[in-house]
Amino acid sequence: MRNCIFFTLILLNLFFLSCEKKSHETVKIEINGKEYQFETALTKEERRKGLMFRKNLAKNGGMLFVFQEEMVLSFYMKNTLIPLDIAYINSKFEIIDIQNMKPLDESDITSAGPALYALEVNEGFYERQGIKVGDKIKILTPLPYISE
Repeated sequence: MRNCIFFTLILLNLFFLSCEKKSHETVKIEINGKEYQFETALTKEERRKGLMFRKNLAKNGGMLFVFQEEMVLSFYMKNTLIPLDIAYINSKFEIIDIQNMKPLDESDITSAGPALYALEVNEGFYERQGIKVGDKIKILTPLPYISE
């Protein structure tokens, strides 16, 4: 009887764990010869939420926003509690713009030109890593096709 109860508890635990919302996929990116791992925002819903409501982010962490087509992008910091920097990246994988983003600021932070990706990281990350406009990124992890 005791083994039966124990086994049932294990099964219930596994069931509830499988029902949990999956965390963001991650992607490995190389910039200037260094590898980094970032979360991804691939769907419209993931891009809408982004890093909202987070109280912290790993020192070299961040989120890569992936879009279906290259266009002028615009982000804001509604409900975002962490100071961030954003790099806009075009379809040639070139950083075309880097801007600072203040917590809870709802003003638009618009890319300097058409971009396919946006990479949000902790404030000061790009400066600390010596990453600047004109640098290229290399996405090492295959990304799924974005259909929305």
